[in-house]
Amino acid sequence: MKIFLSFVVLVAVLSASLAEIDVLSSEFIDSINRIQSSWVAGRNFPENTTNEYLYKLNGFIGLHPDPNYKPPVLVHTFNARDVPESFDARTKWPNCDSLNRIRDQGACGSCWAFASIESMSDRICIHSSGSAQFMFSPEDLLSCCTSCGDCGGGYMMSALDFYINEGIVSGGDVNSNEGCRPYTADAHDQGQTPACTKSCRNGYSTSYSADKHYGSNDYVVSSVIDQIQYEVMTNGPIIVNFEVFQDFYNYVSGVYRHVSGESVGFHVVKIVGWGVENGVPYWLIANSWGSSWGDHGFFKMLRGQNECGIENYPYAVMPRL
Repeated sequence: MKIFLSFVVLVAVLSASLAEIDVLSSEFIDSINRIQSSWVAGRNFPENTTNEYLYKLNGFIGLHPDPNYKPPVLVHTFNARDVPESFDARTKWPNCDSLNRIRDQGACGSCWAFASIESMSDRICIHSSGSAQFMFSPEDLLSCCTSCGDCGGGYMMSALDFYINEGIVSGGDVNSNEGCRPYTADAHDQGQTPACTKSCRNGYSTSYSADKHYGSNDYVVSSVIDQIQYEVMTNGPIIVNFEVFQDFYNYVSGVYRHVSGESVGFHVVKIVGWGVENGVPYWLIANSWGSSWGDHGFFKMLRGQNECGIENYPYAVMPRL
């Protein structure tokens, strides 16, 4: 009993000391690497980055503003033996440039918009056999879908419904002059939600209405692991959300699992594949914090144990071709 109580006291003291540490400090990063070996922590943000900036990166509020909303759930019928041990959408569909592209949401809780348009861009390419290389605009979705949310966070199914009912135009990254409505929330600004402008930038040859592309149907994928895998390998990357803890900001490589720090919100990303690393199963995921974060913008998260709630609600939408 004395040994057990001593252990409890030690854990309590360690937890208290970690809570007092700046999550971007070298001390906290070193402590993460000392207590586990599944993943490597390192510096992704300057040490003087404010908590306000970090917390703005997490923008998942919920499925839908209507608490009674019940999305359709898709359950696939297939042979589980057809699901490979590893899969990477970038390898299966090499002609789809969007699969390799990491975007940057800036100081705005627009992860819900970015994960949505990234999956849309992937899927319209995949289901057109590579002929439709259309880069959807997070700016258009963020600013014009009033029921979806804003830089303070958003609702996933509302975003997908907007794609189906209203359509979304093209648009690249900040200062890119790519597409109809490029992103304007710079990575270093105050994260203000841009105004809804129903016109394309000067010099873009297509009209706003003609540039619109639409979805056909959206759904929630069954949260059974091989159902998620089959959906990704058949239809393309899916959208998921998870609870973010302070240690996640420092992810550099390996298979992430929460080990230190407090919960700081919920974040939306897209799953592009899966595999096994050093005997640990993982999901391969694209983030929207720029290519300098993590493993060139990607990260791996523990698969099969619903780490941080990553497997709770996988969402997907199909393009209208």
